[in-house]
Amino acid sequence: MNELHIPKEQILASKSCSSCLSSNLFLGIDLGELPISNELKSISGQSTEFFPLQLFICENCSLGQAPSNILPDRLFSDYRYLSSVSSTFVAHAHDFCQEVIKKDFIKPGELVLEIACNDGYLLKNFLGSNFKILGVEPAKNVSKIAEFIGIPVINEFFGAKLAREILSKYGYPKLIIANNVLAHVPDIRDFMEGLSILSGPATKISIENPSILNILRDNQFDTIYHEHFSYLSCTSVDYLAKEFGLVLFDLDSIDIHGGSNRYWLAREISEISQGLINELASESSAGVSKKESWYVAESRKDDTLIKFANWLQECRLNNETVIGYGAAAKASTLLNAAGVDKTLLSMICDLGSEKVGRFMPSEDFEIIDFSSLIAKNPENIIVFPWNIADEISSQISKSLPDAKIWIAIPELKRIR
Repeated sequence: MNELHIPKEQILASKSCSSCLSSNLFLGIDLGELPISNELKSISGQSTEFFPLQLFICENCSLGQAPSNILPDRLFSDYRYLSSVSSTFVAHAHDFCQEVIKKDFIKPGELVLEIACNDGYLLKNFLGSNFKILGVEPAKNVSKIAEFIGIPVINEFFGAKLAREILSKYGYPKLIIANNVLAHVPDIRDFMEGLSILSGPATKISIENPSILNILRDNQFDTIYHEHFSYLSCTSVDYLAKEFGLVLFDLDSIDIHGGSNRYWLAREISEISQGLINELASESSAGVSKKESWYVAESRKDDTLIKFANWLQECRLNNETVIGYGAAAKASTLLNAAGVDKTLLSMICDLGSEKVGRFMPSEDFEIIDFSSLIAKNPENIIVFPWNIADEISSQISKSLPDAKIWIAIPELKRIR
C-alpha cells in the first residue's frame, strides 16, 4: 500500500497557542503519525497520507491543540459522520431543544442559528412551531439531508466574514448553538469573533464540547484526531469569551460524548454560576496546564495501546474472530496508534449508510453493515464509540446473544 508521510516540521510550523497566542506550549500526548480519521477510502488499496498527531497544552490559558497544516476543505467538505445515526445523540438534541424553550431562551418568531448543523438532527426539533431557524454546515453531503427535511442551510465555513453576512440578512439570533464544532475550527479566534458579531444584548450562545479533563483524567486519548484542532477547558473558553467581549456565565456538565461541558455565553451578564466556579477550580486542582499531570496521561495511553494490541493477538492465537463496531474517528485513532493490521481485525460494522462499503485507513479495514455483522457471527466485538456502548451492546445482543462485547477505553474490558 502507498504510504505518504508528512514531515513533522511541516505540521509544527506554528509554535504559539491558537487562543491566547502564548508561546508557552508543551507536548501532552504524542500519538505518532496517523492518517486522517474520517478520510474513508472508496476503494481498497488507495494511498494513505500520514500526519503527526500530537496534543500540545498551553500553560497560559489551558487550551489543548493539535497543530496541523491540513486544510478544512479536505477535512469537512465531504464528511461521513451523521449525527442522527445514534439514538443517544438524537434524544440528547431533543432534550436540549425542549430545555431552551422551557427556559424562554428562544420563543416562536425568534431566530435560532446552529453552526455545524450536520444532517439537521437538532434543528428539526424547532420545525413546525413558528421558530425561525437557520443552519450553517460546510459538508455538502450532509447539509443536503438537513435541507431535504426543510431546514435552510448556508453551505459555508463559519467565521467573522460569514457572521457579518448573516447579521446583515437576518439580524441578531436569539439563540446560537455551536455544539461539537468549536474544537473543529483551525482559527478559533476568527470563530469566536463571528459569535461576538452575532451576539446582540439578548443573544445566548450554547457551546458543547468534551472537556480536556476527559483526556487527562479518563484516558480518552482516542478523542484526539486531526479534525479536532482544539481541546477545550473552562479556562480557555473563559479567556476567549473575554477576548471578544462575551461572558462565560454558566456551565452544564453533561454525559454526552463520554462527558462534555455545555458552556453558556452572552454579551451582558452580571454574575456567573457556582457550577462554573467549581469547574474552574477542578481544572486547576487536576493540573490541566501542568507538565507533570500529562506525563501520567502519556504513560497511561502507552499502556492502553499495548494491552489492546496484545488482546487482539491472543484472540487470533485462540482462533477467535474480532470485528469492530463503529467506524468512528475514535476507532481510527486507536487502531492506527496501536499498529493494528487486518490479520487482527479485518472489518468494522457501522450503521451509517455514508460509511458502509468504504474502507478505514490505513489498513483498509472494510466497513460492513449490521446484517453482514450478524452473518459473520464473530466471537468478539470491540465497540469503538465507548461513549454510547450501552446503546450499541444492547442492539448487538439482540441479534448475537453469544458474542462477547468489549471496549478498550478507558481500559480494556468486557461489557457483555
